[in-house]
Amino acid sequence: MKRKWIGPMKIRELLDQAIASSPAMPPSGNSVYVVSRRRWKGEPDKSCVPLYVGGNTGQAERFRTRVGDLIADMFGFYSEETGHHSGGQSLHRYCADVKASPKGLYIGWLDGCKCHQCEERRLQEELEPKLNKIKPSRCRQHARKS
Repeated sequence: MKRKWIGPMKIRELLDQAIASSPAMPPSGNSVYVVSRRRWKGEPDKSCVPLYVGGNTGQAERFRTRVGDLIADMFGFYSEETGHHSGGQSLHRYCADVKASPKGLYIGWLDGCKCHQCEERRLQEELEPKLNKIKPSRCRQHARKS
């Protein structure tokens, strides 16, 4: 089955078009995203320098909010007591280390998927993103099939 990716676009582009009449916004749920150093065509691969792969936490319809948490923390809007997204914090530290603005990174997401947990796991295995620390567990529904 061919997957439909939205993006990639620079974080700057995502933020700049957020109040446009038809903005490219992540779906509410059932999706995964990839943050990379370089643009890709079609589907992301290792040549785009994948930095982070993420998705929903649980089954809640909060994928778009999760991407918002990622971006807030990517720009340093967290402290030791607060923060919503460990991946965003890892990206913030990465950008500080390489002296690059998070605005120049690329993000893209799937236009929905059947199982975001399985898709996130597959993408992490295929892309080997630099900043992911924890491999997602197999989902309960598909654990016996894979």
